[in-house]
Amino acid sequence: MNLKIANISKKFKGFELKDIDLEIREGEFFVIVGPSGAGKTLILEIIAGLLKPDSGEVYGIKNKKIGFIYQDYMLFPHLNVFKNIAYGLNIRKIDKNEIKSRVETLALKLEINELLQRNVANLSGGEKQRVAIARAMAISPDIFLFDEPTSALDRNSRMKTREMFIKLHKKTRSTFIHVTHDFEEALSLADRIGILINGRIIQCGKPDHVLNSPESKEIADFLGYKNVFGGSIENNKLNINNLNIIVPIERADFAYIAIRSDDIIISKDKIESSARNSFFGEVEDIFKKSSMYEIMLNVGIRISVDITRKSFEEMDIKIGDNLWVTFKVSSLKVFEH
Repeated sequence: MNLKIANISKKFKGFELKDIDLEIREGEFFVIVGPSGAGKTLILEIIAGLLKPDSGEVYGIKNKKIGFIYQDYMLFPHLNVFKNIAYGLNIRKIDKNEIKSRVETLALKLEINELLQRNVANLSGGEKQRVAIARAMAISPDIFLFDEPTSALDRNSRMKTREMFIKLHKKTRSTFIHVTHDFEEALSLADRIGILINGRIIQCGKPDHVLNSPESKEIADFLGYKNVFGGSIENNKLNINNLNIIVPIERADFAYIAIRSDDIIISKDKIESSARNSFFGEVEDIFKKSSMYEIMLNVGIRISVDITRKSFEEMDIKIGDNLWVTFKVSSLKVFEH
């Protein structure tokens, strides 16, 4: 049965969730992504029944077993690893031999079998996370709730943890609801995502679609679009600083356009192609990223372009160089709010 969040609103400590409407399919890996303070944890706590909404209802949760993995893991400091994992089973009065077998099996799968007698205070962040996951898994939950579980980990540990979550989801076929502020993480994990900003779900869909088709300037800004410009549109042209950008809609009193930095081509000579937007400008800044370079050009407006390290070296780009930027009309996203 699908989990349905219907018109949930909640005021809590000066913050407000507003009319949250979501349907999460049974067995789906659903990620709620948004900045810190957007209300992500609040939604999880309402789903888990730890908080009651002021209005609205959560359907499809009755008689479901829920495993909740908090950001800070919430392990019991007075219990060792074994007893932390076994906690939910003891509450349910499971046979002691069954508890021992289940805990040891989970510990082996999560590679913490050598830690079972350790005090949880002496564990690393990654080890604590695995203990928290094992504790949640012990009750064989129908729904897993993950509250920013990788935020305290280093990059390598985050990558390994994401792989673990994908394998865990395939194995359990449980419903996963995972919240994060990291869109890269959402892209790597989710079947679908919902973007939560200021207590509202403002776009929902498959990760690639949301990334490539933001529905508002607010979403484009959150997703890291560097090239977002606003103005009036007449005859398929948006005029900014006397620069006419060809756009895919005929007119609008005011609209925003956005284009991804990797959808723009830079070249020393003008490219003759079907692309209808081509502008000449000066390189003002160069920023080195992990495997890319970000080039900032002034063509009347400042445009950000991402290129590979190989292209950057071949073109021998320097601040002050004059280059062409070229992009297709079809690469532009247009929204009127």
